[in-house]
Amino acid sequence: MKNFIYDVPTRVLFGDGQVSNVGKEVKKHASKILLLYGKNSIKKMDYMMRL
Repeated sequence: MKNFIYDVPTRVLFGDGQVSNVGKEVKKHASKILLLYGKNSIKKMDYMMRL
């Protein structure tokens, strides 16, 4: 196995209304994201449409 360093800086947005800030944060760093979520929560809460 080759040696490597895996550095993953993490920023957590927590609390009421923070979903509306996710897009702003993503735009600072990337044009595409990988979004992981549970079974139905993102659809049930309509978060996907807000992002």
